[in-house]
Amino acid sequence: MTDLPNYWMQLQNFFNAYLPVKNPVLILALTLLIILFAPLIFRRIRIPGIIGLILAGVIIGPNSFHIIESTNSFELLSKTGLLYIMFLAGLEIDMQEFKNNKSHSILFGALTFFIPIIVGYLVCVYIFHFNFWSSLLLASMFSTHTLLSYPIVSNMGIVKNRAVQVAFGGTIITDAAVLILLGVITNLVTGDMSGSFWLRMLVSLVLLVFSTLYVLPKLSRWFFRNIEAQASSQYIYVLAVVFIAGFLSELAGVEPIIGAFLAGLGLNKVIPHNSILMNRIVFIGNTLFIPFFLISAGMLVDLGLFLKGTDALIFAGILSFVAVITKYLAALFSGMLFKYNRDETNILFGLSVSHAAATLAIIKVGFDIHLFDQNVINGTIILILISCMVSSFVSERAARKIAIVEKDVVKRSNDRVERIMIPVSNPENIHRLIDFALLIKDNHSQEPIYPLSIVEDDEDADEKINVVRKVIEGVAEQIASGDRKVEVLKKVDLSIVDGIARTAKAYNITDIIISYKAQQGTGNFIFGTIADNLLSKSKQSIIITKIIQPLNTYQQVKIILSPNAELETGFYRAIQNINKIARQVGDEVKVFGTTETLTAFSTLLNDRKKSFFRYIEIEDFKETKIIQDVKEDDLFIFLSARKQTLSYDFYVDDMPKLINRNNEFTSFAVIYPELSKALTDGRLSDITAPAIEQNFEKVKRLTDWVKSLFGK
Repeated sequence: MTDLPNYWMQLQNFFNAYLPVKNPVLILALTLLIILFAPLIFRRIRIPGIIGLILAGVIIGPNSFHIIESTNSFELLSKTGLLYIMFLAGLEIDMQEFKNNKSHSILFGALTFFIPIIVGYLVCVYIFHFNFWSSLLLASMFSTHTLLSYPIVSNMGIVKNRAVQVAFGGTIITDAAVLILLGVITNLVTGDMSGSFWLRMLVSLVLLVFSTLYVLPKLSRWFFRNIEAQASSQYIYVLAVVFIAGFLSELAGVEPIIGAFLAGLGLNKVIPHNSILMNRIVFIGNTLFIPFFLISAGMLVDLGLFLKGTDALIFAGILSFVAVITKYLAALFSGMLFKYNRDETNILFGLSVSHAAATLAIIKVGFDIHLFDQNVINGTIILILISCMVSSFVSERAARKIAIVEKDVVKRSNDRVERIMIPVSNPENIHRLIDFALLIKDNHSQEPIYPLSIVEDDEDADEKINVVRKVIEGVAEQIASGDRKVEVLKKVDLSIVDGIARTAKAYNITDIIISYKAQQGTGNFIFGTIADNLLSKSKQSIIITKIIQPLNTYQQVKIILSPNAELETGFYRAIQNINKIARQVGDEVKVFGTTETLTAFSTLLNDRKKSFFRYIEIEDFKETKIIQDVKEDDLFIFLSARKQTLSYDFYVDDMPKLINRNNEFTSFAVIYPELSKALTDGRLSDITAPAIEQNFEKVKRLTDWVKSLFGK
């Protein structure tokens, strides 16, 4: 026992001699180990990984064990993480849903901004005795919220619930308002308060908003169209945009995080949410940059203040109480105004009560400009921990009750598991096909995408399939690096179509995506022998695509719905796929169809007021005016149908051929819904009214073509 003090002294001497670590290589190694293990350890005890990283920063920080010295390179990565958080906040917002629930979202956003900031300001002034600017900035922190519990409501299948959508929209309003207020306060505290300052700031902000929300999307579409093949260049471009926007924000006299947030909004419709590029952005940010910021935020905490008395704990407790109660009041008043039931009000509260990313950003900026002291940093970390726990608990309980009551909200138990297969015999189009598959894939599905390398069985079959397989695996590695699963299949068969059909049946595939160019054949009027035979021999949803340019460069989406499409078995799944595309591609969406089909379409997507898309009623699809005004930046989506089905229409089925013939560089996708059972060839029912009408139309076009030759 007498040797214990000696051991303790030796341990202290060791720490004094070797800590803090100043070697940049060792600092990076230790930080990466923390990023690796801290979330894993804390998730085991049901604490969010974000809290684990912050607490790890507390432990290694200069006010605790001082294991790591914060170097310039560490600060650079931390600053990058801060900008990255705000960039992702703007990039991942669903602008279409915000427009759909605009009035309720604006009202909830106003309530969840003003109630916390007013109550918080009074508490800061009369209880904490802070000055005006410190009180206002700290109060604004209460208004922010992070949708930390979004995965919970998604897993419960209630994402389309009205309260959930309003919570999403409110996030845009309140976070944008707080960031603008942050910029104003920062300049007033550190800069000039003269009239010229306000004029300069107003003009600079207008130019910043114009350049990020108007110029940036157009410039980015041009860039992605011309640098499509260089995947790494696309990510570097996005990263450069974030920093340039941040720098322009500083020139405008506001914090760079505002520029990063606006850059995210500007690229929102240019980068599809399920694209490979989006996967890279989210993956690298969540893996590297954002954890550095969270750790650096934790390093600001001084645990010694909690040991010096109860004042620090009381301060943290008051902060947490105000943050939770003000968000509850905002949700309660909103629920009363919107006539929500108790569970919907609770889900609104659960989604909006969690404080994380934006809260940390505000506190970090306030600390840097000396508006906040160490007590505020400590109290904020406690606030984040408590609010995240409350958010998870309330959201889970409310979401489960809503999912049980709303029986028609989710049909997941009756739906087949989504599995997408991409048959490829020519590797030329594999990149575009996989991009499209990611676009329609359920973002929360754990199922992989199944690229199928398939060739006909001949003497060169082994060589051909190896070439195709290597190309597919190369693309698959890129997807896997973005945290997406891919399982490459290979098949050699006497018949390409039979091989695809058998593989689809064996793997219980729901959607088969093939290339228009790859499936064209000689002597076939529509898509070629492979596509026609596949449509007749399979019951899965078939999607035939001709994508000329990157998916994030289209400006307008035109959806053409075949008459009576709502009567098909696979209408629900087809519309869901179309909805995923429309939400991620283009700035404007037009839907063409008959009155009945458009009504079914809007009802299924919970757009009964028909305000979400622009609906255009069509009585006679013989008129091809829909495809006459065609631009290269248009993406056409046709919901067609197999022959002999209720919704088959020759004129709709023929439109892709006309577009391909008259507008070579226009892109389209044709979706054939799944059937309850596969059709068989050679039936007497092939002699139907649509078939006769189709043949009559072919003869008429041939006659017109002959007449035009003689006319010339």
